[in-house]
Amino acid sequence: MITLLIPLIIFGSLSIVLTQSYLKDNINKNNITLLKQTKENVELVLNELDQLSLFFDVNSKLSVSMDSILDNTVFTYESNIISSIINSFLSADQNARPYIHSIYIYYDSFGDNFYSSGNGKTSLKEYYDSSWYKSYQNQDPKKMVWTEEREFKEYNFEQKPTKIITIYHRMLTRKGVIVLNIFPQYINNILKSNVPFPDQNLFIINEANQIFFSNTDNNYLTDAAFDKISKSNSDFFTIKEANSNYIVSQLQSQRYGWKFISITSQQSLYKFPADLMKLMLLLLFAAFIIGLGLTYYVANRNYSRISSIINIIDSAESGKPLPPLPERIKDEYSYIINNILKTFIEQSYLKVTLSEKKYRMQVMELIALQSQINHHFLFNTMKTIYWKSFALTDGPNVVCEMIENLSDILSYSLESITQTVTLESELKSTKSYIDIQTVRYKDKFDLIWEYDKNVLACNVIKLLLQPLIENSIYHGINEKPGKGGIKIKIQLTNAHIIIAVIDNGVGLNSNSLLELRKRLNTDEDYSHHVGLVNINKRLKLTYGNEYGIKIRSKPNLGTVVYINIPTDIN
Repeated sequence: MITLLIPLIIFGSLSIVLTQSYLKDNINKNNITLLKQTKENVELVLNELDQLSLFFDVNSKLSVSMDSILDNTVFTYESNIISSIINSFLSADQNARPYIHSIYIYYDSFGDNFYSSGNGKTSLKEYYDSSWYKSYQNQDPKKMVWTEEREFKEYNFEQKPTKIITIYHRMLTRKGVIVLNIFPQYINNILKSNVPFPDQNLFIINEANQIFFSNTDNNYLTDAAFDKISKSNSDFFTIKEANSNYIVSQLQSQRYGWKFISITSQQSLYKFPADLMKLMLLLLFAAFIIGLGLTYYVANRNYSRISSIINIIDSAESGKPLPPLPERIKDEYSYIINNILKTFIEQSYLKVTLSEKKYRMQVMELIALQSQINHHFLFNTMKTIYWKSFALTDGPNVVCEMIENLSDILSYSLESITQTVTLESELKSTKSYIDIQTVRYKDKFDLIWEYDKNVLACNVIKLLLQPLIENSIYHGINEKPGKGGIKIKIQLTNAHIIIAVIDNGVGLNSNSLLELRKRLNTDEDYSHHVGLVNINKRLKLTYGNEYGIKIRSKPNLGTVVYINIPTDIN
């Protein structure tokens, strides 16, 4: 038993080291994931600026209409109607999104006049909030987006000013700015809802290291410590403050220049593992003592039995009288066999249980992968429907058709997703998607179908073609000047379906193609080409690791995506 102490000490030491290392990596990974999720949630709130930019900057017709509204010398019935529509649009955004305080639209060519979401056309001299104009005038003209914390009193009788976060978005096509004022409390609530630990603090700071948002009002770090954290370029590190260690993780937002910071007490994070480690050591010690006692008991019993056998043999050899046999003999072999059978049954049960869990995990991963919804596609489609409905005057024919196609796609996507579907159903849903994209990208691409009718009855996984075509449109045709083409070729060969999606878009260079192929062979998630990664995972889960996506691409020539899967005929 003394020799067992050495491996036991080595095992315990390695366990402590490996547990600490794993815990550190896991904390870092979880914090980065939390910060990425927080960053996505916050920037999703701020994406309202992109829509306002499309509406008031890129849209030339609306820009001209805004000129007539802001011009003091021109007032027509048409400008009054457009002003009402714009005011309704801004008010709808403000009412539908509780985090928006107000929206300002300002063009340099009209001096003091600007457009406010709550008051319509107004003047800097008359409006209660004009400090944003000084920030706009003093800002570097090359800087397109910046933020600042402001406060003002809307009414003279207010005792406390209203605190807001102002985001500026400089216009591209003409001189001017779009100003979005948001309530910081809304972002603070988002941070509070994302925190998994009670004493974990989340902060969002701007480029000047000023705290914009936080999930708590109690910052237990000094200004010097926080200044050191905000200026550090490390993603994960530990800082000591007031005899306590804090684990810090941070993530940079390139678009707004914000930094997302997570600060958690190390004692809080390591408390449970430390208690667990103490319990483990205590159990190991108890197990060692119990094992030592059992070993002594078994060794003493076996020694007694062997001594009895040797005594009987010695007595038989020397001719001495044999000792009396025990009245009852216990069969230890039956006990060993019983334990072997019991162990075998338990192992078989564990194998069945593990196989069932593995199958359930594959089904759950398949469901999670297949139930992903491309929010960008839905968002852009609804915007397209909105602008079409706004432009139509003779009847909503195109809008009705788009709504019908979108309803078909959603109905098809939300049906039972643990089963395969026929290729005919997949083609029908895909064509509905193409009809919607044809309206959005008018005269941008031509699409050619090439398949035999005998493949329509073949079973395939759901949502197989639509992400491939979406990838060709967004990453190939959309970035290409002029009109492009997409060809979908499907054929049945030796009980295998061969699908090829070909486009003559911008293509990929060798480095980008190699990087994309590496992404397809990893288990990590990526926001870029997420449709290809999704399909590749589902193909491997459904048909096996030998199946998946193959890609060929040449710059300025186009891209081909191949899929080869087994099939049967209904």
